[in-house]
Amino acid sequence: MQWIFTREELARTPSIAVDGWSVTQEQRMRLRGSAMIQSSGSRLALSQVTVATAAVYFHRFYTRRSFQDYDFEYVAAACIYLAGKVEDSRAKLHDIIQVCAHHNYGRENHVAEKIKISQQWREAIIYYEQFLIETLCFDLTVNHPHQLVLEFGEEIQASERVVAAAWAFANDSMRVPVCLMYHPQMVAAACMLLGFRVMREDFPLDPDTIWGQTLDKEPKLLQEITNVYTLSPRSES
Repeated sequence: MQWIFTREELARTPSIAVDGWSVTQEQRMRLRGSAMIQSSGSRLALSQVTVATAAVYFHRFYTRRSFQDYDFEYVAAACIYLAGKVEDSRAKLHDIIQVCAHHNYGRENHVAEKIKISQQWREAIIYYEQFLIETLCFDLTVNHPHQLVLEFGEEIQASERVVAAAWAFANDSMRVPVCLMYHPQMVAAACMLLGFRVMREDFPLDPDTIWGQTLDKEPKLLQEITNVYTLSPRSES
């Protein structure tokens, strides 16, 4: 799979290998970008799938391009715009500009300055959208752990609060490049395990279910994924 990488490969992205950033510096920029996408998506009332797709596009883009060369805020806005089209949950370009520009500059700008800023954002989003598509090699279909969380929950009849917690962890996984390292099914299973853990409920071990087979297949990998949530740096945005 072209979008699954090892930790070693992710430690050699252009921002790190070419521009000399540390892994921590790059991760913090990913956090800022994904936080902007989540916040803007919420204000635009976009579906969580659309927001998640935008976040995946953002993480994938910076495996091939450097943060030093491409403004992360413009890229994040273009990811939102493109994801809305792909997931059929689009927001108007004008609305995306208003929300993203507010995220960057706030509301206290003179009218003339607002017009200038809006025009800059419009041109940037249109440019970056096309460049984003080309960088992603027109591979725009994304599978997410969210639906799999619901399927696991139904299969093993997990409580609503466990499923809700697992869904929240699936959302949280968009902050860090989990989507670049693990298959969505394994991420979903790890989110469910975390859901059971935080709700202090025992999880079933039924070998006849997809859930049970997933747990049995890669126990070390599941532990590795759950560790990502406790080891990743927090957002400074």
